Amino acid sequence: MKVILTPEHIATTAGKEILEPAVRTTLDGKLDLPEIKDLRRWLRANQADTSIPAIGYLHDIMARITADNRIDRDELLELHLAVERVIPTTFRAGVKEARRNQEAAIKEKIRERERVRKAEEKARLKEEKDRANADEIERRNRLRHEFAKVAGVSFPNEDGTERQTIIRNCRAGEPLILRHDPNNGYSAFATQVLRQTGQLIGHAPEYLAERICEAVWNGTDVFGAITSVTGGTADKPTRGVNFAVFYVDPKVSHDERDRYIQNVMAEETRKRW
Repeated sequence: MKVILTPEHIATTAGKEILEPAVRTTLDGKLDLPEIKDLRRWLRANQADTSIPAIGYLHDIMARITADNRIDRDELLELHLAVERVIPTTFRAGVKEARRNQEAAIKEKIRERERVRKAEEKARLKEEKDRANADEIERRNRLRHEFAKVAGVSFPNEDGTERQTIIRNCRAGEPLILRHDPNNGYSAFATQVLRQTGQLIGHAPEYLAERICEAVWNGTDVFGAITSVTGGTADKPTRGVNFAVFYVDPKVSHDERDRYIQNVMAEETRKRW
């Protein structure tokens, strides 16, 4: 579905009203709470206007991510990208520079946080080693996992495929490919979540993408698997994917790794039932 604002849309009152906050948002590189509330209020008031596809598109996304009255960082990024998607290319002057400046600030913030984390981790490890717990620490780090929700499941892929259509065929227990996307314009840590067929269903949440990249760059093997597929019903039509990320020391045997993954997945299945 083409949701970009056309000259005909912009010539209308509604088109002008949606274009102004969209351009302002992309230029300052962020959406603050008052802007989100104003945009939601305007979209609710104008959702019946079907002559401009961008209105219905943004309204549906806004309604979904604000349903629980909380917006996390990944949902905020999804909304920002959705707003940028409706802007005509002629109005995007300065957007790339704004995003680049914001990304540089975020990267520096992440680097500083990582320096602090490593210093704290180093101190913690020293203390634990002094307590003769080094072996236990190493054992815990050999195999570990965490759970998350795939982000961006409602976006179309660049090849024209729809992620929602792809997710319709996904099943719990299905292995996933977690692949760093170094050419992503929005995040230095962007990590694609793909089926074994190579079909893209979304991205790892930003906080998790940082951990995955760090683990891979440090030589750890990283695997993914679907734990459940949600939605697809009349009251919740948008499908979502919950998945597990496994961090495995390369020294771990394939048999031990497979047993660990199978046990985690089995336990997660038992919890759901």
